[in-house]
Amino acid sequence: NKSVASLYNAFHEGFHKVCGGKVLQLFEPNELQAMVIGNTNYDWKELEKNTQYKGEYWADHPTIKWFWEVFHELSLEKKKQFLLFLTGSDRIPILGMKSLSLIIQPTGGGDDYLPVSHTCFNLLDLPKYTNKEILRSKLIQAIDHCEGFNLV
Repeated sequence: NKSVASLYNAFHEGFHKVCGGKVLQLFEPNELQAMVIGNTNYDWKELEKNTQYKGEYWADHPTIKWFWEVFHELSLEKKKQFLLFLTGSDRIPILGMKSLSLIIQPTGGGDDYLPVSHTCFNLLDLPKYTNKEILRSKLIQAIDHCEGFNLV
């Protein structure tokens, strides 16, 4: 398709400036693809399994149980938006979810406050909500209004 030839040529030239030469021969095609577009194995249960809890939270705390119930009910797109909210990127590391360590800790404020993420630490400040529906509403509101590192 000639309509994208100039775009492809520019990409090809830039890619080979950065990753050209014998470096490309070190990788299998699937490894190179993972490096360029990221790992696409979104193993959400692995993320849950690797999550650490601080303060008053533990895996069976009611707020944490609600959080994971709500999270697993989200669409794939919303889950990717959560990754962006949490880490600053909607992509998972090349080594998969097992290399992504989420930390959830309680924060004050209750039902009037949104969850807050600290992207440098994959840390989620999650208020102790009074019910699952409030948690769902506040989490989705926080995810939907996430800006990431883009300039506004």
